[in-house]
Amino acid sequence: MKIIDVKAVRLKLKTDEWDLVILETDCGIRGWGEVTGSLDFSGVASCIEGFKEYVIGNSPDNIADILFKIRKWEYPSKLGMRCFSTALSGLDQALWDLFAKKYDVPLHVLYGNSSVSSIALYANLNKALRNNRDPELMGEHARLAYEAGYQMVKCTPFDEINPSNPYFNIDLPLQRIKNVLKSIPVEKCALDCHQRFSRESLAKMLKTVLDKFGIPFWVEDTVPIDDYQAQRMVVERFPEVRFAAGEDALSFSKIKEIIDSGLYDVIMPDVKYIGGPSVVKTTIEVCNHCFKPVSLHNPNGLVATAHSAHLSALGMTGIPMEYPFMAVKDRAALACPTETIADGRYIFNDSPGIGVEIKEDVLKEFGKEFCLGGWKKYSKE
Repeated sequence: MKIIDVKAVRLKLKTDEWDLVILETDCGIRGWGEVTGSLDFSGVASCIEGFKEYVIGNSPDNIADILFKIRKWEYPSKLGMRCFSTALSGLDQALWDLFAKKYDVPLHVLYGNSSVSSIALYANLNKALRNNRDPELMGEHARLAYEAGYQMVKCTPFDEINPSNPYFNIDLPLQRIKNVLKSIPVEKCALDCHQRFSRESLAKMLKTVLDKFGIPFWVEDTVPIDDYQAQRMVVERFPEVRFAAGEDALSFSKIKEIIDSGLYDVIMPDVKYIGGPSVVKTTIEVCNHCFKPVSLHNPNGLVATAHSAHLSALGMTGIPMEYPFMAVKDRAALACPTETIADGRYIFNDSPGIGVEIKEDVLKEFGKEFCLGGWKKYSKE
């Protein structure tokens, strides 16, 4: 099996966009990666185009060699750039998918855990409601997710708050949380702050939420990730709260810094940005050794969700993985083999690799690909 092409493809669906990396081979088998949420897909696609000279003609067995050549030292370094790291992550995903397909095994089996048949999920309410944070609607989605068997839900109630305004009104965020908690216990609800708080405003919010509702499952991305001083002060004041972070890490060294800070209880790398499965596997292994839960950040499409699920099979704490609940209608129908979610769990199938592929007719209808610095309608050729 030899790689003959590398493609950057955007699927513009009715309610979402998925950005993909596809490796074509001389035997017709494809490797799939996803880079949704890069903030600059044209930049990512340009990087991917530049990777072709290192990838085309190689076997997927040569993952380490391919990646080492792309990561080679140069000045100034590109390794801290989000576009470059995201492109590398997408390529790494696609290479691992091909590697498992070459040996005809599901990816989690290749990673070394054949004993699992499914993993637990929690429902991200944010993705489906990103254009409408109506408290009643948020509460209804929470109810539907909990009834569908998801182990917990995560809401994003703080859209009106930002670090430049310490005099925020918390009434609307509290109403959203109140509506979510009408159907689920507070200990099964996580709050995502999207780094909107300063030390002072975060302490004010946490005191109000804890006094009014109790302790949530976790509180995520509280302050800017590099503001360890503010986070430390808040952790010391609220030791009963579990904090989560890590989705913006672009390298193993950054996620290791977050782990070593001791300020976060749940580590949340994203397979799309941190360097792909090659880095996430290492992160999970480190966290397993120090009994630190890992829950992969995953408000994503079918491909990144599949990669994240296979990697999550390596985690030993049983903490659920994020899933974008109700974000894309009839989502599973876009793939063959299809994505199977049942009773709040991601079910692995016996197909090799990640176990899902976007249907060709879906690519043709919704896809465009990057070519020679511009975009054209997707074509298999």
